[in-house]
Amino acid sequence: MGLPLEDLLALPSLARARLLAGDARRPVSWVHVVDLPEPAPWVRPGQLLLSTGYAWPREEEALRRFAQALAAREPAGVALAVPQFFAHFPQAALEVLGQRGVAVLELPWEVPFAQVTEEVLKRLLARQLEVQERVQTLHRALMQAVLRREDMAAFLGRLSQLLGRPVALAEVPRGFAVPVPLGRGLGGYLALEGEADEVERQALENAALVAGLILSHQRALAEQEARLGYAFLDALLEGRREALNPERARAFGLDLSRRYRLGVLLLPLPLPLTERGFQERERVVGEVRGLLRRKGACGVLSVSLNQVRFLLPEALDPGAFWRELGLAFPLYLSRPKAPGALGEALPEVERLFSFAEPGVYLYEAHLVPRLLLGDLEARQELLAWLAPLRPAERQALWAWVQAGFRYKEAARALGVHLNTLRYRLRRVEARLGVALDRPEDRFQLELAARIWSLNDKKGG
Repeated sequence: MGLPLEDLLALPSLARARLLAGDARRPVSWVHVVDLPEPAPWVRPGQLLLSTGYAWPREEEALRRFAQALAAREPAGVALAVPQFFAHFPQAALEVLGQRGVAVLELPWEVPFAQVTEEVLKRLLARQLEVQERVQTLHRALMQAVLRREDMAAFLGRLSQLLGRPVALAEVPRGFAVPVPLGRGLGGYLALEGEADEVERQALENAALVAGLILSHQRALAEQEARLGYAFLDALLEGRREALNPERARAFGLDLSRRYRLGVLLLPLPLPLTERGFQERERVVGEVRGLLRRKGACGVLSVSLNQVRFLLPEALDPGAFWRELGLAFPLYLSRPKAPGALGEALPEVERLFSFAEPGVYLYEAHLVPRLLLGDLEARQELLAWLAPLRPAERQALWAWVQAGFRYKEAARALGVHLNTLRYRLRRVEARLGVALDRPEDRFQLELAARIWSLNDKKGG
């Protein structure tokens, strides 16, 4: 802590001093009278040295060595009382000290050193009190941030306002940076661009401790929120009715009037999870939660071994969501369901686990591939898919399939008018939510109809 020498030159005792060389911006931390043949051992960095020059050497080379020894101790400045033992500051010493940035001063002989030391020390002590008072004021203001439970953004905003300069929480040190302690680790750095004065240095050191408290509090809240969120989503997936309490659902951001898909990210991590595996899973959890919140969706997740589970609102496009995440592993999604029906979602997702390539797998879009892979439940689901059809509609569909999707031949086989067949097939489209002109839908309809015909000979 100190004051620039140029500020002290305004004191009455130093007002008549002449600055001959060196840097007057160097901070002065103390003032010291030294009149010894070898003063260097008693000199400390930042001191303003006062001397009569009585014990200084007179030869030019000896003066250079004398000045070099002084400069090596890094004083802020050297003031020589003239004219008495020297008419002027000796040129050899002046050159050495000036080149090293030490301020070189000539002080009129009649100015008492006692007056200089008294005025300088009073000003330095006053400065220390000013700094401490301002630091304490800043500290009290920062502690209010803790008592108000402000988040990190509000805290940094308050700190920046108090210092009159922007303060950032950085991952790596830059400018003037103070490490933020977080448990046994590091929570980042409080950073000011450029240099910092003494008040800013002390304020940031105090603020780093406060920031550590805020980060610890936020971490504890996040861990508690995650544990509660895990339990809430698991309760929904288990079909427990208490999870549908409106107040509890509202607290987690779940809209009971909307439908959601259960999404499961299957991470390519070896089991049992290693410490690195746990860290990778938590990283993915953070990215998924962050993206859900940016989309204004319910940010509730749960984890199980190498799986990350979450709820995706029906209105969000699964493919766009997966691409925005930018993760190179598969995302499996159930059919959209009301919150009360999410107990059926996990079994649907688990039936998709045979598809291992990175990509998006929707339950309803992968019914046929599951059947082709030997999933017996897919066979039952295809049959159940046709259940909403009335007998006449089912017969019209089967006749149309048997006729190779030719309408006239199908109508002839049924013995009905062509318009009647078309009407019944339009009802099939409406009830099943398909389009008969789409090849994928035609294939799935044919497959379902043929399975149905094998199970119900009357349908043929």
